[in-house]
Amino acid sequence: MKANILRRAAGFFSILILLAAFVANFSTHAAPSSTTVFNVPFDFVVAGKTLPAGSYLVVRSTLYSKDILSLRRLDDNEGVYVLTLTVESNATQKDSKLVFNHYQDQYFLSEFWTSGETTGRKVLKSEKEKSLARAVEKRGMKTERVAVLSRQQ
Repeated sequence: MKANILRRAAGFFSILILLAAFVANFSTHAAPSSTTVFNVPFDFVVAGKTLPAGSYLVVRSTLYSKDILSLRRLDDNEGVYVLTLTVESNATQKDSKLVFNHYQDQYFLSEFWTSGETTGRKVLKSEKEKSLARAVEKRGMKTERVAVLSRQQ
């Protein structure tokens, strides 16, 4: 009985070791994630949530999905995950930056760009942002686009 239990335990641990080796191997061959810190000087809206001004860590996950951005405030780790789409530029980006659309008195996160790349991430517009954009356009005004460059470390 004891020998049977020990054989099963050894088999279980062998499977765990193989699984850990597979995950480690997969992780080393996946493209590295892109992590950048930004000092955002104003409150802004992303994924339906208003985030306060502050320093934010932005991580683009490439292990499971390059479509998801994580924004975390350094002070209290408050933040959100947001679904994005690929956006392309004709030129390689000189700086990492967050781009915001500014309507009246509100800022909405619009894009994330990483220095040295020609592709970035575009945040889908919420219904609230679409409504504000229509109101601004109706008044004959243009949407202001504001870029916040990454903090130098």
